[in-house]
Amino acid sequence: MNNKKLFLIDTYTILYQGYYAYIKNPMLTSNGLNTSPIINFTHLLIKILNEEKPSYMAAIFDTSQETFRKKEYHKYKAHRKKTPKAISLSIPYLMKILKSFRIFFLHAKYGYEADDLIGTIAKKAEKKGYMIYITTLDKDFCQLVTKNIKIYRPPFKGNTKKILGIKEIKEKFGVKYPEQVIDLWSMMGDSSDNIPGLPGIGKKNAIKFIKKYGSLEKLFNSTHDLHGKIKKNIEMNKELGFLSKKLATIVTNISIFSFHEKKFLVKKPKWNSIEKIFLELEFRKLLKSAYQYCIEKTE
Repeated sequence: MNNKKLFLIDTYTILYQGYYAYIKNPMLTSNGLNTSPIINFTHLLIKILNEEKPSYMAAIFDTSQETFRKKEYHKYKAHRKKTPKAISLSIPYLMKILKSFRIFFLHAKYGYEADDLIGTIAKKAEKKGYMIYITTLDKDFCQLVTKNIKIYRPPFKGNTKKILGIKEIKEKFGVKYPEQVIDLWSMMGDSSDNIPGLPGIGKKNAIKFIKKYGSLEKLFNSTHDLHGKIKKNIEMNKELGFLSKKLATIVTNISIFSFHEKKFLVKKPKWNSIEKIFLELEFRKLLKSAYQYCIEKTE
């Protein structure tokens, strides 16, 4: 059995999940602190530790600095609202929780996003024989799925967890292999990240082109097969298409980052620290499951 199981948590996705799940009725402490984002993340963390029993784990934080994608295209994610105050206030507490559980965490920097850091870690770990589970609700990570890299979709809106592998990605997006998700966004665009895509090319045509040509490059090399307005739109927007592909592609080879396995090792937690921060945040119901994990990890 391969005990080299690595879980990579897309931190902000999980924090946002908790924030919006309880937005109409937020979970507040007696002091008025909105703990919805933190408790959602912490509940998931304990669930993964107790049920999945990973040997290695890391939580990846995004950056507030300008990224290379924003420099390439100023409208990238321009429609996104400012990070909610409840999430910003959650970060220091979440770091204390991760330190108490002795879970390694990293912040994206140098113009890269959390997606790129996760992608780089996943690919480097895969080469070292790891089975990687990217914990996220973000569909962008589907492009990274291989035999040894899967998506762990946490429970959401009453649904149970889902493990997405190659088969699931192919069925979900109508592609032949996961990497083609990049070409799909390049053609049809992605409103969630404000990736423009090719004008006039919707999901239906994008899937048709993916199945027929396989990639954005081959589509541009085959415009002689096309007719009318679609042909004109594609030929006139080649630069926009390749820009969209660059924006949609998760970087998997950040040269400044090295994968040091020992840092990701799940270590014995610090129960006293966990108890202290949980009581401060009034996470009394979670204390029992946290204690159970600590006992099992000590044995």
